[in-house]
Amino acid sequence: MDRRVELIVILFKLAGASEYNQNNFKEYNADIERHFGPFRNHEAVALARGLHDRHRVFFSSVIAIPIRLSDPPAFRERLPFDSTGRWPGPPDTVRMFVEAARRFAVESQADAFFTAHRTLYDSVNTRLRRPIDRLADLPWLARFFGTPPDRDYVVVPMLANSQTSFASCLEPPGARLECYSILGHTKTDSAGFALYDDGFVGTLIHEAGHGFVNPLADARRAEFERSARRVHALVADAMGAQAYGWTSMLNESLLHAMEARYALAHHGPSAMAAFFAGQRQQSWFWVEELSNLYAEYEANRQTYPTFGSFMPRVIAYWDSLPERVPAMIHRYDAQRPKLVSLSIDNGSQAVDPGLREITVRFDRPVSDNGWSLVPIFGPSGPTSEAQVRVPRITWTSWGSVRTPYTRGVGLDSTGTTFHFGVELEPSREYEFQLNTPHGHGFRGAEDGIPLAPYRIRFRTRSG
Repeated sequence: MDRRVELIVILFKLAGASEYNQNNFKEYNADIERHFGPFRNHEAVALARGLHDRHRVFFSSVIAIPIRLSDPPAFRERLPFDSTGRWPGPPDTVRMFVEAARRFAVESQADAFFTAHRTLYDSVNTRLRRPIDRLADLPWLARFFGTPPDRDYVVVPMLANSQTSFASCLEPPGARLECYSILGHTKTDSAGFALYDDGFVGTLIHEAGHGFVNPLADARRAEFERSARRVHALVADAMGAQAYGWTSMLNESLLHAMEARYALAHHGPSAMAAFFAGQRQQSWFWVEELSNLYAEYEANRQTYPTFGSFMPRVIAYWDSLPERVPAMIHRYDAQRPKLVSLSIDNGSQAVDPGLREITVRFDRPVSDNGWSLVPIFGPSGPTSEAQVRVPRITWTSWGSVRTPYTRGVGLDSTGTTFHFGVELEPSREYEFQLNTPHGHGFRGAEDGIPLAPYRIRFRTRSG
C-alpha cells in the first residue's frame, strides 16, 4: 500500500471524479467518508476537480502525480512536473494542487487515518503478494521485448477505488526506471474485503506491460497516427465506453496482443479461444491477427533482437487495418443475437403512461451478465442527463415469478424473452439501451457473443 497513491486517489474521489468513485470495498470507503468527508470543501479538492474537469487529468494521468512525489505530508517533487515522462496537466497548476495537498494531509490528519488502518494494509499486502510470487513471470516481459533488466516493478494495491487499475513509469535522476502497477480489485470476499485471486496476475502483467509498450508506441506516434485514428473512428463507441482515445487504443492493442503471447507461453493453446473471444466482445477485432504477427517476431529473434526492431512490421500491419476493420465488424455482427420483437413501438410518441411491463424477445437463447439495461452511453459512458431518462424499473421475472429488479435477472426459462416492470409518468421522454457498447449485457448462451447495443426511445402521452 502506498500512502502517496491512496491520498491523491482520495482527493480525486472527494472531487467527484467518477472513475475514482467505484467503491466495492464498502467498509473502507465508509471510513474514508467519515474521516475525510468533512474536508470536501478544502482547496486541494477544488483544485483536483479543476485538474480533472478542465485539464483532463483523469484515469491513469492522476496516478502520474503521486509517484513523482515523496510520502505525505512533505510531498516533495522527486521528478519535476515539467520534465519529460508524460507528466499530467499544466505544471504550475499541478504544483498548486500539490501544495494544497500538503496542507490537506496535515489538516485532515491523514497519517492518523493510515495508521489506524495499518493492520488492514498489511493484510492486503500479504494477500496480493501470494498470487504474484507464485505465478507472475515478470522477467518474461523483459525477454519478450528484448530489454535489459533495467527497471524496478512497483506493485501497489489501491483500496480507495475498485474496478480500475493503472500503470505509470518514471526515472528519477540517477536512479533506475520505476514502473508502477496500481491495482484496484473487482471482487470482494464474504466479509466485503478486497480479494486477489490467481486470475489477478493477468491484470498485473497487463499493467506492467505498459512500461514497455507505451514508450515504443510513443516513439512512433506520427507513423501510427495515419492509421490508428481511422481505426478508432470505426469503433469509437466501444472505445469511448472504455475511455480510450486513439493513442490509448493503440497502446492497449499492442499490449493485448502481447498478453496473448504471454497466455500461450504460460497456459498453452487451450487458453487462446476464450482470450480472443473476450477481445472481440469488447470490439478489439484485430488482436488475434496482431498476436499471430508477434509469433513471427518470436520465431525470428536473430532478425529482430528487440521488439523495437520489429516495429516497422507492426506499423505496416496497422496501415492495412482501416480498410479491413469494416469487414471484421460485419462478420462479427452477423454472429450476434438479434432482437425480434419489442412489446412497445420503438420511437412512439404516445405510449400509455399506465404501461407496467415491457417485453423483449431474441432470436436465440441468451445469458445476461448484469449490464443488459443501461442508460445511453456517451463518449465516456452514461451522462447524468442520460440516467434520468431511464424509466424506473420495478421488477423482472423468471418464468411466472416476479422479483424486485436485480441487474442480471429477468430472462424467462427459455432464455429468449426478457420481461421487466416499469413505472412511467405522463408526458415524459424515456430512453435507454440494451447492452453496453463494449460487449456487456445479453450474450448468446452458446457462444457468448453479445447483442449489439440496441437503443429504445419513446414518449408517454399526457395523463
